[in-house]
Amino acid sequence: MFAQKPFRTSIHDYEIDQLFRRFRQVIGDSNWRQRVKKLEEEIRGNKFLRHHHLSENEIAYQLNYCSDLERQYGALLVGRMDLSPVYPALAFASHCLSTLERMDATNRTRAIGRIQGAFRNPEDMRALQFEFTAGLHFTKLGHRLAWPELETGGDTYDLLVENLGPAGLEVECKAITDEKGRRISTRHALEFWNLMQRDLMAATRGLYGGLSIVMTLSDKLPTSYTERKELSKLVARTILSGKSHAYPLVTISIHDFDAQLLQGIDWNNVGQNTRELIESITGTRNRQAMITGLKGGGAVICIVQSRLDDSLFDAIQKTVKRAAAKQMTGSRPAMILLEFCGISPEGMVNLAEHDNTPGNAPTSLRRWVSEFLSNTTDRDHIVGIGFISRGAMTKPSANVVTSTGSAYVFHRRESPYWDDAFSGLFDQENMPV
Repeated sequence: MFAQKPFRTSIHDYEIDQLFRRFRQVIGDSNWRQRVKKLEEEIRGNKFLRHHHLSENEIAYQLNYCSDLERQYGALLVGRMDLSPVYPALAFASHCLSTLERMDATNRTRAIGRIQGAFRNPEDMRALQFEFTAGLHFTKLGHRLAWPELETGGDTYDLLVENLGPAGLEVECKAITDEKGRRISTRHALEFWNLMQRDLMAATRGLYGGLSIVMTLSDKLPTSYTERKELSKLVARTILSGKSHAYPLVTISIHDFDAQLLQGIDWNNVGQNTRELIESITGTRNRQAMITGLKGGGAVICIVQSRLDDSLFDAIQKTVKRAAAKQMTGSRPAMILLEFCGISPEGMVNLAEHDNTPGNAPTSLRRWVSEFLSNTTDRDHIVGIGFISRGAMTKPSANVVTSTGSAYVFHRRESPYWDDAFSGLFDQENMPV
């Protein structure tokens, strides 16, 4: 159960221009250029959306930058320009082209349509990136793949590794973000914060300290502008009253904090320590936070959450149980892979090292997986669960770019579907150079 680093893709400098050119010709640059144009229009109407859009649509923005460079210079001139900001998009392009080359004509056409559609939906893009990364991993090991969800009337899992074990191996891939379990998305929260700014600034005029505002809704944010505006005014009235209040559809909790705690934080590069600080101030976990600085030196932290929210961990459990029971056929061995988009390769390795160090209490993740795999109800066919980090881009030599991710895998050898061929699938030493 130790973490390995098997997910590796390398791109040589001399390939970059041709790689982008091929991807543009196959997929069409209008897909990312139109997406970025639409996002920039939205940002002009709400400045709070900028960081969110850049983060959620990084592949589209990076490819758009490549298109701009190509139009300006005629090519991506490696050595004459810094291309490090677009390495993730180039790795994605490489994964897509490698995957398409191994498909028959019918599936290739369907896959191209899926890639094009993914630019319009960040969740689809994350799922596609992870699915293609996993597929490429098995291909590098010499296995043959089928793509059930691309087949007409096909099964609902992502990959079938056809020549692995006596009957093949079904693989379902899930990309997990911090949004998992939230009833109120970051996008909707940002739209509400933008609407609330005028009322909030008026209510906090002259504030020199810190003020924490936690709004806990009975369900989701209201959909109509009138209802959202009324909610904004309700927050302002609560601030002016100086005390928390429970209303029929929302509880608004306010309290002071020392604004000096926020000094020196790089808000363009927020790390785990800053997240933990915000959580300690607001008494919340895994929630979107808007931090606004005031002219007088004060600061406001605002959280919008729902009483119906699941914790991230609870949401992951539901996802895995549903995949095991509903998406796999149950007639052959299956494995569920979950990519934790917020965990670095080193973070995944540290998690595994903690669990495998004698004397350490097992993490909640390991305890839950052990319990899940020991429960045979509706899941005899599950032979393993793997947790995958997000990929990290490095440049190990002057002319090579590498994307590397870590895997923390739990096997279930007591499954009646188990075969020794499933051992070592993610061992780094088994990967071809």
